[in-house]
Amino acid sequence: MASESTTARPYARAIFELASERGGYDEWSGRLGYWASVVQDEAIRTRLAEPGITAQAKADLIAKVSDGLDGDSLNLLKMLAENDRLASLPDMYQQYEQLRREAQGEEEAHVISAYALTDEQASSIEEALGKRLSRKVKITSEVDPDLIGGAVIRAGDLVIDGSIRGRLAALEQSVAS
Repeated sequence: MASESTTARPYARAIFELASERGGYDEWSGRLGYWASVVQDEAIRTRLAEPGITAQAKADLIAKVSDGLDGDSLNLLKMLAENDRLASLPDMYQQYEQLRREAQGEEEAHVISAYALTDEQASSIEEALGKRLSRKVKITSEVDPDLIGGAVIRAGDLVIDGSIRGRLAALEQSVAS
């Protein structure tokens, strides 16, 4: 059986193309993000998994908790429900966001640091990564005291390990060789 990620890919690409044609990147981003969170809700998942619930009832359930949907949105929900792909919405959202960021020249980076980043440090990292990647970079951060000091930065396939823990591991590796 294909993974959710694989089954989500053609839908994400089609939604992206629709958004590109109509200039609605942000609307679709918000809509897909919201639907992704809705289908992950335990009560909604339970209702969608009930035996005998029709595809139309599934689409209607998601539409009812969504505000002001246009025809394209309703048609997409109906198609996803008919093809039993509503559970793929979180993966569709992630893949759509990646396509949107690429089209808009953006990159998302994740910084794990030993201590919380100041606003100045976060801006400095965004600026330096932006220059290196030739893209606009938006960072998210988290704190991991096990790093001892420094930070680990992940942006796409790029990983920069400037942590003390990483340096100690590299030193240990070189001594062991």
